[in-house]
Amino acid sequence: MGAQAQRWIHVQVENVKGVSGNVSVNLPIEMASAALSSIPAEHHQGRFHIEGSVNGTDLRAVLNAVRNSPDNVFVTMDRRDKVVSVAKSGRSLLIKITDKPDFTRHFDKTVSIKIPVSVVHAMLSNNSDELDVGSGIRALTREGEVDVTMNNEQQTVRIWTDTRTASD
Repeated sequence: MGAQAQRWIHVQVENVKGVSGNVSVNLPIEMASAALSSIPAEHHQGRFHIEGSVNGTDLRAVLNAVRNSPDNVFVTMDRRDKVVSVAKSGRSLLIKITDKPDFTRHFDKTVSIKIPVSVVHAMLSNNSDELDVGSGIRALTREGEVDVTMNNEQQTVRIWTDTRTASD
């Protein structure tokens, strides 16, 4: 059995015409892990507090239930100002948040996230209101691909992982 291909993280920022230039970054995931460990531990210890209330919910238990469930759209919230959906497809968690246009904003702002359930599970520490980013990065080096896209009227930002050294 051959060695596993090195995984890379890519960040691409594309600005609309008239706005400053585009940016593309391609790094081995191990480099992201090293960068995280270079931040003084007293600031984060590789863990970040989740802003917002989880109301004592055991997020690991919820995630395990999702992991063991068939593919499905679990949550759809359609409000006056946004639409949110949470689904599972294969081994990935899919989250989409779309701000609806209104009289002050004529463009939908959208965030789409595809992340392996195992990576989310790795990031949930024993304390349900913390994300262990270091564990998530280590899980990414072993498996799965992440794809996050955010867009608004001025730019599109995409962050994804794969085994290619350059973005396309």
